[in-house]
Amino acid sequence: MNIVFYDFETTGRDKYWDQIIQVGAILCDENLNELDQFNLKCKLNKSIIPAPQALLVNGLSMSEIATHQVSYYDLVYQMKEKFEDWSPAIFIGYNSINFDEEFLRNALFQNLHENAYLTQINNNGRADALNIVQASSIFTPTAIKIPDNKNKFKLDLLAPLNNIEHENAHDALADVIATIEICKLIKKNDKEFWDQSLQSSTKRGVSEIFEKDTMYCHPEAYYGSVYPFVTTHVGTFNNRNNSEINILFDLKKDPKEYIDLDKAQLKELYKSEKLFRYIRNNKHPIIMPKAYATSFTNYEKIGFDELESRVNIIQSDAAFKRKILEIHYETSEGYSPESQEDIYEEESIYLGGFPSSSDKLTMKKFHSSKWEDRVKICEEFKDKRYTYFGKQIIYNHNVELLEMNDRNILQMTTTNRLMSNNSEKWLTIPEAFNQIDNLRDKHGEDAEILKFIDEFNAYLEDLYQSHSSGLLTS
Repeated sequence: MNIVFYDFETTGRDKYWDQIIQVGAILCDENLNELDQFNLKCKLNKSIIPAPQALLVNGLSMSEIATHQVSYYDLVYQMKEKFEDWSPAIFIGYNSINFDEEFLRNALFQNLHENAYLTQINNNGRADALNIVQASSIFTPTAIKIPDNKNKFKLDLLAPLNNIEHENAHDALADVIATIEICKLIKKNDKEFWDQSLQSSTKRGVSEIFEKDTMYCHPEAYYGSVYPFVTTHVGTFNNRNNSEINILFDLKKDPKEYIDLDKAQLKELYKSEKLFRYIRNNKHPIIMPKAYATSFTNYEKIGFDELESRVNIIQSDAAFKRKILEIHYETSEGYSPESQEDIYEEESIYLGGFPSSSDKLTMKKFHSSKWEDRVKICEEFKDKRYTYFGKQIIYNHNVELLEMNDRNILQMTTTNRLMSNNSEKWLTIPEAFNQIDNLRDKHGEDAEILKFIDEFNAYLEDLYQSHSSGLLTS
């Protein structure tokens, strides 16, 4: 199966309120040879203020962003077309599951694309090179060199230590190239580990791992350290957030101490005793065969035969497994989903379900029509979130196309959000000024950073004047 390595540079870290400003992606074959490449930058939407620190990390200036002719809408559209053209594939980034994937989903959702979960449909898979690197540090520690510090898994530290050129770190395409080279090293030095790490890139693949055997080895990472666990599968349940979670008994514990307890006793003990580990099928968990079980001190002293015996005790006691599942279902009943009272359309991807067949057709019609026809098409959506997003897209393209009422509403909404003096979910003009002042205090002796700060400050002042006078550029 082909592999798509990709990376985003963004205006900040909030998946709902920031935007992608650069996409870098390379299509590789299964041997990690390059087949195709995609690299595109875009300008800001009118409602977005980039975090100054994010631009510093990305090495971008406001003048550079301002010169891009490609809109955010066009970037997302072209990216989606390229990713679909490259599918089916496994999509891999570095720390992508918790960051880039979330930006990808929200970018597709807010730009009216029907398949926000692109990397998990049509036989695609998704994996995270960070997960693979962290797992390699305990399962195959000689595959790559790992720095000896608390930030040891950062790409810009890993690459030079492994003689990988990475001079332009935090450029999306440069980060993609470095990620590919790291993966090539792991694959070259331990192909069996590499192949096994990709098996869990789909939900189906994870399920097959659990079906094939009864003892598993997997890592968990906390605060820069990676810890191994050897477990056996107890069951699967869906919490109130409808996330499918696998419950695994930690074989460091002797099940004979718990197997005959009633449900109330187990419920009292199971959290304090840390009897269980949890794996989500869709988060690219790294799950290795039981052959690794005695490679780790806590399990080596137990011995492989005893570990197998503990597995057999769990697997042969259906009543025990049923009690554990019941406890987890009862506990999950206490889960309260995020309040919808203050949820904005931008934050609603996980609350409104998938688009209807009718709205999917309207989305296609929107993308294929002339700009002047899209205003009326917006009104055809059954789900009014898509009406809102469609008008936002038109507003960012050319506000003059909108009817006066819609134009005034969107302009007022943008002004009120950006000029707010409150602590908001998005970056406001006053808060951006505050961040600039903090950077100036911190880097007052660095001429290059001061130049960036002065340019950013001038951009903010222009933006402030524009919104203060109500004269928004179209």
